[in-house]
Amino acid sequence: MPFKYAKRATLVGETTAGTFSMTRHVDYPNGMILNISAVRHTFPDGSRFEGTGIVPDVPVDTSPEDLRAGRDPVLQKALALAQLP
Repeated sequence: MPFKYAKRATLVGETTAGTFSMTRHVDYPNGMILNISAVRHTFPDGSRFEGTGIVPDVPVDTSPEDLRAGRDPVLQKALALAQLP
């Protein structure tokens, strides 16, 4: 989020899931874990982050076919963008 809003980077890829890693969890005896977000983060303008995510500046989708073939279209696009004239 700081890179996006400070315009210090070009974000390439897919919209993030809109989650934050600061969670509280409960471990159950059967091996299950309940994970609950402990902090509600917002964007600098006050809008919700959870469930919304960060939209990239350059959207690039990765398909199951890309993954099976060992291709990384996000990396390829980032490398192409980094090429200086």
